[in-house]
Parts: sequence; C-alpha cells; structure tokens
Amino acid sequence: MLDLVPEQPLVGLYMRYRREVLGITQEEAARRMYISVSLYRKLENGERAMSAERLEDWCAAMDAPLWLLEKMISLAMPKVSRLAIGAWPPQLRQEDLDHLEALPFPAYFHSFPELDVLGANAAARAAFPWLIPASPDADRPVNLIEQFLTVPAVREIVVNWETVVRRVLFTLRVMSPGVVAPERLAQIVDTCRANADFDRLWFSGMSEELFNDSLVLVRHPVTGDRMAFTIRSYNPFHPQNCDYQLFTLTPRAPGTPTVDPVAIG
Repeated sequence: MLDLVPEQPLVGLYMRYRREVLGITQEEAARRMYISVSLYRKLENGERAMSAERLEDWCAAMDAPLWLLEKMISLAMPKVSRLAIGAWPPQLRQEDLDHLEALPFPAYFHSFPELDVLGANAAARAAFPWLIPASPDADRPVNLIEQFLTVPAVREIVVNWETVVRRVLFTLRVMSPGVVAPERLAQIVDTCRANADFDRLWFSGMSEELFNDSLVLVRHPVTGDRMAFTIRSYNPFHPQNCDYQLFTLTPRAPGTPTVDPVAIG
C-alpha cells in the first residue's frame, strides 16, 4: 500500500511502493540497479537526490509502468511536469466546448488525478445525469469519485461498479501526493467515507492488468440490457494550453479482451 510517511520524501515513497509491489528487498533492488545497498537505501530514504540518469536506471530495474514513470518525473522535475491538470472554476473556451459537443458518444473534460468534472457533452449529460458539471460559480465542482461513492443509482447502472471505483480510488491514492492540494484530497476522501465500503476499496490492491483494463459495463435504464463501453482518457498535446483531460466512452466491439472479473464471470 502507498501510505504517506511525513518524514519520507515523495520520490523515496514511490520507490518503496514499487519495491513492495514487486515483493523484493532493498538488496535485490540495489542489485538490479547495479548500485550499492547503502546508496539505494539513501535514495529510498530521501537522503540522496535522484538524478535523471539514476531515475532512468530505477525505472528500468523496477519495470515501472508508464503511470509510475510519469509520476516519478513529476516529483523529480515538478517545473516541467504537467501531470496534475485541471482547475476550478474551469477556464474552458468556446472552442473547447464545441469540440466536446461534436463527439457523438459520452465525453467529459476532467481534472486529473482527482477527477473533478469540468465539462460534459449532450450525450454524457443524457446518459449520466449525476455527472453534469456544477455551475462555475459553485463552491466546489462535481467530482466523479464522490458521485460514484455517494449516489446509489450509480451502483445500479454501472454493472462493474466495484472495478471502476477501485480503479479511480487507486488513481487518487497513488497519484495525488505532491500534486493535489491536501485540503482538496481530504475533502474528497471525507465525502466518500459516507459509503460503508470506502475503507475496503481505498486500501484494496489492484493489478496493473486490471488497472489498465478499459471496460465499463452499463445497464440500459429501460431494457436492463448490459451495454459495454471502452473508456479512454487523453492528455492534450496541441494546443498545449488546454487545462484538462478528455475522457470518452465508446461502444465496445463484442469479443474485445478484458480481465474484469465481472465480465469474465
């Protein structure tokens, strides 16, 4: 588990997290990086700064997934990282809204990693009314994680609700340190604690295969039939002043591989 230790720098915190996920000792981690155990311990304990070259060695030795690589870069080089994007109230331009509205299937602009809903197209507002963005003059945004944990209808409509919730909570838990304001993180967590399952879901592990699975199963509100969607989140590359992530759901082709136990079962 990724538990915050106040006296441990965040880079070292994630080094320890990945090492424990792999189930290896500090000695084995040092061997993989071709460095001494004492140097590795200094890096993990935050007693020695992590250079760019050493960070590259660590990522290769630990077989770090892309999200962890980006997270480590954001901590080591915060001035050049755009890992945490999105703000409230959102600074969306008309061209941003036009682009979103042109998409035929449910689509959102959201912040990352806390997943505040910044914008939604007509298809999204019709399909998931509990994720309609708040007015820009509201005190706080509608938050996807809070809505999934506190709106009972969501659990009825999203068939693989637990898988989706575990994924977004995992994202919040491991990506927020160092990039999300502590008071905002505490606000989201406190709201979600209204759900009796929160602590179990918050501290549950998640395999990389399931984390990267793209399936969302939705129950049709009239017929009750299960509809399969593929989810995608995109960071903007051009123009580079787009302060949001684009989240989309598109109909999933039958037979598309998945590791979601709900679908397999």
